[in-house]
Amino acid sequence: MKKFMIIHLSAIAVYIALTAPASACDFCLLSQGISPLDTSGGSGIRVSERYTLLDRAYRGRERIPNPGAREEYWTTEFTGFFAVTDDLTLLFAVPLRKTAMDGELNVTGGTPVVDPVKGGVSGAGDAMALGRYTFFKIHTIDTTVTAAGIFGMKFPTGKTDAKALGGTEYLDSHLQPGTGSTDFLLGLSLSRAAGKFSLSANTLGVITTAGETGDASHQFGNALNYDLTGRYRVYPGVISSGPRVFLALGLNGELRAREEEDGIEVKDSGGHTVYITPGVQLAASSRWQAEFSYQRPVYHNLHGTQMGETGKAVAAVTYLF
Repeated sequence: MKKFMIIHLSAIAVYIALTAPASACDFCLLSQGISPLDTSGGSGIRVSERYTLLDRAYRGRERIPNPGAREEYWTTEFTGFFAVTDDLTLLFAVPLRKTAMDGELNVTGGTPVVDPVKGGVSGAGDAMALGRYTFFKIHTIDTTVTAAGIFGMKFPTGKTDAKALGGTEYLDSHLQPGTGSTDFLLGLSLSRAAGKFSLSANTLGVITTAGETGDASHQFGNALNYDLTGRYRVYPGVISSGPRVFLALGLNGELRAREEEDGIEVKDSGGHTVYITPGVQLAASSRWQAEFSYQRPVYHNLHGTQMGETGKAVAAVTYLF
């Protein structure tokens, strides 16, 4: 089989608490897919589509009544990857984003209220360049263990000056296509495969710098994505060169530090969200692979009062050269 690494904006993976009293984790980090270290030595293209919905309000761990705010995010990402050597893979990713907001959550006198502002924008997001180096690999007759480090940068190529409907005020930073900052990415991926079952563990963190949203200085908080995913081959019963179908179940988490706007910490930003993530993966041939997963949040612990995710759906197709 050919080696590739599945990485895209996540959603991260990929996904972040934001400048206003609202939160979204759609684009700040990269999501690594169901099984990023599953294959070996190749180059190709991956196209992914992600949808994220926020229509719930939280104060810390408590879900509170939502006065009517709603946010939606669509991200189409194009990722090219190239195996320089058997151990080193380079990746380049460009997202196209579409955001929409119908009401903004604010807090007045400790009570959540909705500002009836509406708006949205479409455009290219922040481009990324990454490397993945496999520093540990053991193959036996029935077991493969692999470990790799990830390093890279995210560049401020997406616009950050889109305005709400009416054109009187800038959209919040999380609704902009870009972040306005150059950020540094570091991560680690581990994988163990034995027979029909494989287990992978991944972490991916971002060290942020200051940028701008509209006419204000803004810096997203440092962040960490992590996941532990088990994958089981349901077809065929024995190893073959034909199509293969896998079912996956993962535990994912997103941890965000508070943000700053014009040098002042935003108290209603940052926090921790945990998801249960079922998925399915199809290897149609040696060149074509597809996957679908759904991230259902099961735990929110957000700083202050914020919007929280209802769920994220991700679909992707990969072609290996």
